[in-house]
Amino acid sequence: MTLATPADVLVVGGGPAAAAAARLLASWGHAVVVATGRPAGSPPLAESLPPSTRKLFGLLGLMDEVERGGFVTTTGNTSWWGDAGCRALPFGGGTSGFQVERGRLDRLLLDAAGDAGAGLLRGATVRHVDLRGGDVPVLARVRDADGRSRTVRARRILDCSGRAGVLARDGLRERTEGFATIALVGVWARGDGWPLEDPSHTLVESYDEGWTWSVPVSPTRRYVAAMVDPASAVLRRGGGLDLLYRRELARTHHLRRLLEGATAVAGPWAYGATPYGARRFGGDAFLLVGDAGSFLDPLSSYGVKKALASGWLAAVATHTALTRPAMAGAALELFEEREREVWRRYRTLTAGFYRDAGAAHGGPFWSARADAAGPGAGGGSMPAGDRPARLHPDPAALVGEPAVREAFQRLRASGDVRLRPAATLRRLRRPTVRGREVVLEERLASPALPAGLGVVRGVDLPLVARLARDRGDVPGLFEAYRRAGNPVDLPDFLGALSVLLAAGMLENAAVPAGAAP
Repeated sequence: MTLATPADVLVVGGGPAAAAAARLLASWGHAVVVATGRPAGSPPLAESLPPSTRKLFGLLGLMDEVERGGFVTTTGNTSWWGDAGCRALPFGGGTSGFQVERGRLDRLLLDAAGDAGAGLLRGATVRHVDLRGGDVPVLARVRDADGRSRTVRARRILDCSGRAGVLARDGLRERTEGFATIALVGVWARGDGWPLEDPSHTLVESYDEGWTWSVPVSPTRRYVAAMVDPASAVLRRGGGLDLLYRRELARTHHLRRLLEGATAVAGPWAYGATPYGARRFGGDAFLLVGDAGSFLDPLSSYGVKKALASGWLAAVATHTALTRPAMAGAALELFEEREREVWRRYRTLTAGFYRDAGAAHGGPFWSARADAAGPGAGGGSMPAGDRPARLHPDPAALVGEPAVREAFQRLRASGDVRLRPAATLRRLRRPTVRGREVVLEERLASPALPAGLGVVRGVDLPLVARLARDRGDVPGLFEAYRRAGNPVDLPDFLGALSVLLAAGMLENAAVPAGAAP
């Protein structure tokens, strides 16, 4: 294979993050080399992809290929968690996700990256990377599938090598005490199908010293995994991995009964499944992408979605750095901020599940995880007065916040409205994505939204704040905004005004200071 020398980008890894980044960068005209690093014969995995993954496949131009891939479509999850009993949780709006065998999905995505022009070194492993500075700072020593060595030079490198962490393992990875976990995974078959109300569902069950999940990959075959603490599992091992795996499944109630009429046809295999983060997610000429940067507890069911989203953002940040070097710092800042927020958000989400299971089952497995999540996770917060009340930073979630709904009701009920910029309003310029580039966007900030916000429901918030200096009545402000060339529906405009009021960015001058609004 003839490869570009030097390459614009060396991508290390063969999973969804690597394939997504490589496909996009190659399709945008960059010379990309991918060292897939995954040798033939690796044990298989199955994963559940939520409906929101469809949007990411669309961004990659691969929705049709995935639809034709023959993957099982799923309508939701069924869980027996803690003491909550059986809960069937269908996806909203009649949407569906996918149940995928990772080997098949990874091949599909890598083939698509190759079709876009990326050079694929299948089975090649990166043995060492030097970051030397200069115009071509990346020098990587690569061993191909036949054992031959070669040197790859590149302008940028994306570490998408997952848990292996070709770059991440060099002092960047950050582990959390109390989370040590291994996954024991096997494949089960039942010729007459599975006696479930919806056989497409992912199944999840907690028990005293772990939890299990099961994903269907055909009408008759399911992957079944037990997530356990490696230290306690070793104490129970006696008899080998197969016996340990079956002992763990026997500790469950519902999955154990489901498997009574099934046959184990492959495995079990053991995988490391301990969550981890990173001290930083990038630097000069490199990014840690997908699981190379952080690994979520599989309880989140967002592993592949996270990898695709991380690969997309890494491609945008790298494209920006290559085509507009002056924006490289802003692109790195945005990537770092987004990756750290994903890690924080899902850690907070899973902490609540740990506590629910711990309350029902007790035991060190759950108490260690709940304690390691920290007092701020799972809904904890600082006492009142230690910091100002903050709104959710996600624009999609903001409009539903109680403070925003209250601001909307006050706006509707007010007989006299004269809006003006509040004293706490600040203006920022922050990096954001526009198309395939990172740009600096003007945002409004306040103590309630310190990171700032630029757009809500398609409404340009900085423009609204500027117009409010001269037109504080709502009808006049709405018309002035539309005349500025910004078509918007009144409900969306009122929603944006409510966010600005709730965040303390605008205030109603008709309400005397200290009076009830």
